[in-house]
Amino acid sequence: MSLREEQDAALLTDTPDAGAEPTPHHGAHAPEPVWGGIPPHHFPQPHPDANKIRILFVFAWLVVGGEETEVRLLARHLPRDRYRIDVVACFRKEGMPDQTHDQLRALGIHVDTAPYDMGFDDTVDYLRRKLPGFDVVVSCQDVADIYPALERLKLRPPLIEHGGLVREALSGPKHFTSRYVGVCDSIREAAASKMPDRRHHAREIPSMVDLSEFRPEARDPMRHALGVAPDEVLLGWVGRLDRKKRVEDFIDAAARVAAVEPRARFVVVGGPDAFMPEYAHELHGRAHAAGVAHRMIFTGDRRDVPDLMAAMDGLCWLSRGEGMPHVIAEAGAARLAVIATPDNGACEQIVDGRSGMFVPYENPDAVAEAMLRLIRDPALRVRLGAGLRAHVEATYSTEVVIPQWQALIHEVLDEVPAAPPPSLFRSFVLGGWECSTHRRGWGPHRDIMAAVGHDRHAAQDYRQLGGLGIRSCRDGARWHLIDRGGAYDFSSFTPMVEAARDTGTQVVWDLLHYGWPEDIDIYRPEFVHRFARYAGAVAEHVRGLTDEVPFWCPVNEISFHAWAGGDARYLNPYGAGRGWELKCQLARASIAAMIELRAVDPRARFVHAEPLIAIHHVDWSGRPRWEAHGWHDAQFQAFELLGGWMWPQIGGDPSFVDIVGVNYYWNNQWNHGGLTVDVDDVIYRPLSDLLFEVSARYGRPMLIAETGTEGDRRGAWFDYVAAETARARVRGVPVEGICLYPVADHPGWDDDRMCPNGLLGIDPSNGGRSVDPGLAAAIRRSGLVARR
Repeated sequence: MSLREEQDAALLTDTPDAGAEPTPHHGAHAPEPVWGGIPPHHFPQPHPDANKIRILFVFAWLVVGGEETEVRLLARHLPRDRYRIDVVACFRKEGMPDQTHDQLRALGIHVDTAPYDMGFDDTVDYLRRKLPGFDVVVSCQDVADIYPALERLKLRPPLIEHGGLVREALSGPKHFTSRYVGVCDSIREAAASKMPDRRHHAREIPSMVDLSEFRPEARDPMRHALGVAPDEVLLGWVGRLDRKKRVEDFIDAAARVAAVEPRARFVVVGGPDAFMPEYAHELHGRAHAAGVAHRMIFTGDRRDVPDLMAAMDGLCWLSRGEGMPHVIAEAGAARLAVIATPDNGACEQIVDGRSGMFVPYENPDAVAEAMLRLIRDPALRVRLGAGLRAHVEATYSTEVVIPQWQALIHEVLDEVPAAPPPSLFRSFVLGGWECSTHRRGWGPHRDIMAAVGHDRHAAQDYRQLGGLGIRSCRDGARWHLIDRGGAYDFSSFTPMVEAARDTGTQVVWDLLHYGWPEDIDIYRPEFVHRFARYAGAVAEHVRGLTDEVPFWCPVNEISFHAWAGGDARYLNPYGAGRGWELKCQLARASIAAMIELRAVDPRARFVHAEPLIAIHHVDWSGRPRWEAHGWHDAQFQAFELLGGWMWPQIGGDPSFVDIVGVNYYWNNQWNHGGLTVDVDDVIYRPLSDLLFEVSARYGRPMLIAETGTEGDRRGAWFDYVAAETARARVRGVPVEGICLYPVADHPGWDDDRMCPNGLLGIDPSNGGRSVDPGLAAAIRRSGLVARR
């Protein structure tokens, strides 16, 4: 969604009545699923597909050919409990068959055809969004869109290119290509010439056939259906009607044979090529002109090619400029004698006179002579067919080729560099002390920190967390208590800084967590200047108390605050239709504060904590895809503003996007126009994919700056987050830590309901807080607190 569209949407937001009840959030009771509502008691098992190796095949187009057959057989024969295959096709031309789409969907493969309605630039952007959700990407048919999409990512899944033609192997750059797979040696060699410093990364994996699809018992029923008599000899041609396949040579040779051999019948199996549909009409006309039409069957596209081959006695393949003809391997599976031109991969498939017969290019007379030999010598047909079958069994069968693909997939995955060891924080697990000072309704500030007693027991709290292996925290300075009309009173803050220093606890200090002094109008320019001065004063005060490298979160959740306070009228300042304005204002304030914080201490590090969400498009919602994509992308606008990539006039700079913090909870994914989805939903995107998406966008160190849930789900939720974080790090995502947020139970934002969502209890009065056993056990299981 464009900025203009977002602003228009904000302006259309219904303005609530002045006395209207605010939207429930953060622990409020709610009859419907809402952001921050109470999670279900039971934590479901993640969907089984979530832990599989996800492989995306990207096709330029889906027709009927060798590469389409390859992915179909991979989908059928790769172990379903370990691998998931998806297919996306980028282009469709009228006249292209649906056969492969239907066959793949019948196998349970998701075939994504959304790019059919897109232009090139939109397809590139669509792939840019899609690629981070897969462990391996396989690009077929020299897809023009794939490299531009990869160029837009700072972190990329490994790419395997698959080529069926020499010209495809010679096309385009190869710097993102982990491996190039050619179906024959000439294609492999062409690809190797484009990667001279790593020629060994060009591999040959031949197109495969499933021998079980070729059933001799289908011969008689199919011949009967075609009207071929038992004593007739049926010679066939199979493929897409493409000029380079020289079907006219087959027709011309058939006419010569038909004139002298009354037992000869011929069949052409395959439909028009969508890029040259006129060629099919020319071939029909040629057969009529040659007087052979009554002896030749044109079947069009068929889904039962193995049964049609069972009906044949021989096959002709007369192309020039092919790769490795998949149809020759299929003919071998059907024990057919083959007449072929010596074209590239055909020379690897056939030994002349032993497993087939070679004829010169564009020589119908030679083809006719070979046909007559096969028609008149049944023993020759049997011998050549048996020789080709033996070669297919040893070289092209699924039993032989599938393990080659498995080895290749794991080889490229093993080469993916994992994220470097974490180094930013003293412990990988952080404790987040809820420090919101928002206002409820038009009343006074809600001070969650004071409500749980952390401000009075900070040293005790830090020591208790340290004993649990947590030596880094998020905590907060409360602006409305420190800033007294421009004069500063640090009495509420100094004991906390000293407690952190004395206990050896590293702290990321929030400076604005939904609350500000009541004499400030947040929409006026003075807000930015006042916040910057306050930030500088806090930095000076902290530097006077400790020489630790300072970590700051200048403004917490700019995006959420802009929506809740500028559009939904849930949080202060209770605006409607002003979300974009508030977002820019908060970003300006954060930028101004970072300038002051760096001026005080150039070592300053910045964590920006923003919600991490996934908004899914579903066709049944009736909402357009671009709308869901636009709202999904809106979550990144705060980072874009701070980095100067959007509205640079407010002063953003890439250096300000230092550590990318993401806040992730159980209800951060939903269908656009629908309800929240949980981890057991097939549409749910694993957290590791979302982390990969953010890393691919920014290439910065990352922190899960908030995560947690309530009740008995706490331990299971941390198990999930920890496992997904580990998976993301293996894929190269530099996650530096996981912050339990909040780390202590607390009263709800909207009421005083106790929210049991912390590792620690709410009562600090007995020398330490209670510890939730389920969450504590999950943290121990993860091994993450033992890093230092």
